[in-house]
Amino acid sequence: MIESKDIPTLFTVWETPVRVHPGVVANLAGLWGMLAWWAGRRQPERPWLLRLGIGFLETAVLLFADVGHAMAHIVSARFAGGPMDEIVVSSGMPRTLYHDNNVPPRVHRLRALGGPIFSALGLLTSLLLRALAPQGSARREVSEASCLGHGFILLGSLVPLPFVDGGSLVKWTLVEAGHSEAEADGLVKTVDLALGTACAATGVLVATTSRGKPARQRWLPALGLIAAGGIAIAAALDKIR
Repeated sequence: MIESKDIPTLFTVWETPVRVHPGVVANLAGLWGMLAWWAGRRQPERPWLLRLGIGFLETAVLLFADVGHAMAHIVSARFAGGPMDEIVVSSGMPRTLYHDNNVPPRVHRLRALGGPIFSALGLLTSLLLRALAPQGSARREVSEASCLGHGFILLGSLVPLPFVDGGSLVKWTLVEAGHSEAEADGLVKTVDLALGTACAATGVLVATTSRGKPARQRWLPALGLIAAGGIAIAAALDKIR
């Protein structure tokens, strides 16, 4: 496993290094190609240059939503008095690393709030831009990609998983209410196990009872629910950290 110190620093924000693994470029190139293909699928008459341009802009707004969420934690961490040490961008979601976690519950909670606030503001702005863009235009498609990016990250960050903001907010609220850290961790895992089981069961239900719908409309949401449930269950069992 590559240590964060072995990943090059691309830039710094408020003295916080942002380390980016070179392999991210390949991921972004793949995403660009997929979004360019989808732009052509939505409107086949589009020339390839326009498809590539739309795909590039959609890749850019999705990257901004993802990395911007992480960088917003730099601001909230500074405000809380417990600065972040580094951000590592590699495969998967960017990781915000704090080497000093011996801080009061209030600081933990404030550090966790920066990302969700950024994503919420980004979603509201993207919804406004989408409403102002003409139907079927490239601007509307790019704003829809931005809505998807900010909305998905906001929703995901608020789920009470141990390794995302929602888990930190729930845990340290419980600690401040008088629970020990071990008790708070146990309660969060119990919630994750219940949510994961319910989510996976709902996915199975959708797949087996919605037989009147086309396969894509039935299986895509079903697989999404089952996958989300599996992640929550794995987190509750300490299989994902």
